[in-house]
Amino acid sequence: MTNRSRRSAEERAEARRRARYAAQGREDELEDEEDDEKESGSGAEQRGSFLTRLFPPAPPLPGKPDPLAGFAYAGPLRGVVAGAYLLARHPVPWLGMGALWAVARLTLPFGDVITIVASILSFGALIAAGWIGWPRPWLFGLMASLVGIALYATIFGLLVGPAQDEFTTGEVIAGSFSQEVVQLQPLFGFVAGWYGGYLRRRMASAPSSAARRRR
Repeated sequence: MTNRSRRSAEERAEARRRARYAAQGREDELEDEEDDEKESGSGAEQRGSFLTRLFPPAPPLPGKPDPLAGFAYAGPLRGVVAGAYLLARHPVPWLGMGALWAVARLTLPFGDVITIVASILSFGALIAAGWIGWPRPWLFGLMASLVGIALYATIFGLLVGPAQDEFTTGEVIAGSFSQEVVQLQPLFGFVAGWYGGYLRRRMASAPSSAARRRR
């Protein structure tokens, strides 16, 4: 059997199947089966990727405008300038969540229970930066961590520096900032911000998927 005749036979079989479902009033079941076949097919194509299985692709947020709608720069540093443009237009996610991270970081040494709460709050602030900063979640998470580190190091240095004679206040601030960077806090901000944006997109698409399956 040639490829053309095989395709013709498959098309006739598919037409008979559609006619049978239509005669029985089961068009919705046919649509569900086709959707399941598409999803299983795409899942088979992506089976080899661990990250894809762990974080399935999430669609863009519905109803959100283009975050770069008024951005006209087209030079060689467009990506960098576009990031600065987004940060300037949306300061709350990275400044506000960065300040919250700094407050949580300052309360870590105050006791076991407070340490646990402060740890959850600090990581949650970085996730929230990506959630709120939907135009580019990883960037807002990264910047929130850098702002938080700078605030924490400055406040810690001003509190601890004058109380001891071994280092100056500036050295304490610089040392605290360097220590947080060495501990990969900016990387945590990058990952947490990305996850916050990913989680928001997944949750936004969940109701439509559930409704489609109920039909």
